[in-house]
Amino acid sequence: MNKKLVDYTAGYLFILPYVTGALVFFLLPALMSFYYLFTRYKVISPPQFVGLDNFRQMLQDTIFWEAFKNTFYFVALYVPGQVILPLIFAVLLYNSISLIKGKFATALRAVYYFPAIPSWFIIGTVWLWLLNSDAGIINQLLSAIGLSKIPFLQTDSPSLIPSLAAVAVWKGLGYGMFIYYIGLRNISETLYEVAKIDGASWWHKLKTITVPLLSPTIFLILIMAISDGFKSFDQHYTMVFNRSANNKTHLMVYLYEKAFRYLDMGYASLIAWVVFVCLILITLVVLKLQKRWVHYEH
Repeated sequence: MNKKLVDYTAGYLFILPYVTGALVFFLLPALMSFYYLFTRYKVISPPQFVGLDNFRQMLQDTIFWEAFKNTFYFVALYVPGQVILPLIFAVLLYNSISLIKGKFATALRAVYYFPAIPSWFIIGTVWLWLLNSDAGIINQLLSAIGLSKIPFLQTDSPSLIPSLAAVAVWKGLGYGMFIYYIGLRNISETLYEVAKIDGASWWHKLKTITVPLLSPTIFLILIMAISDGFKSFDQHYTMVFNRSANNKTHLMVYLYEKAFRYLDMGYASLIAWVVFVCLILITLVVLKLQKRWVHYEH
């Protein structure tokens, strides 16, 4: 009995730091922000209960709804790219193992993964230069071949959100590719050998072996991409808000402006809860649908 008590006590002591961290840094702030939803809180003065005033303000806030639309537009472009492109590159890298070996193979994997290492401040600054409307290399190349320059990152340009999504996919390509690559390494080569004997084409092997057995990994990447898309702040702050004060590209940027420029913590808390609820609802739908296409090995 005493040994059992000691084991229980030791177990609870081991998880105590994590439970304390969750309570202090997640649950308590979440409860406080939920209370702030119904207050007018300017930080320098105590919160004042205002009922549903913040909700009424949100319904009439055109900037919020513009940011809301752009956030979903960004997620709709970013998620498919972040799920599909790393898979394609992972399959290509995996199939090239027999051709590329040694240090060159290691260097190639490092090149693919490198964009995931620098912060968004560095990546964003580089892409601001590349996508500059006048002096950017990409627009210079377009001009050289007789095409019109594209205002990639100009405020209210139709190419703004697609450009941000493309850069985000580029930065996350290596990370997603290596998760897929690890999943591919866990698929038995025997299955491919049997399919080859049966005369299966590469497309048939991809459709009937690779994708079904890799579906749990695809599901993981999908959930991560959805979460990253809704939580994207650093990129939008570096590439847009910090340069032009455009607060409509993403809800997280608008939240930041309300909270730390105008000190409107009540309204900012409401924006945070809107993002959280949207993320949870979409994740629940994806979790529900995953039973139809995700195949787990038993």
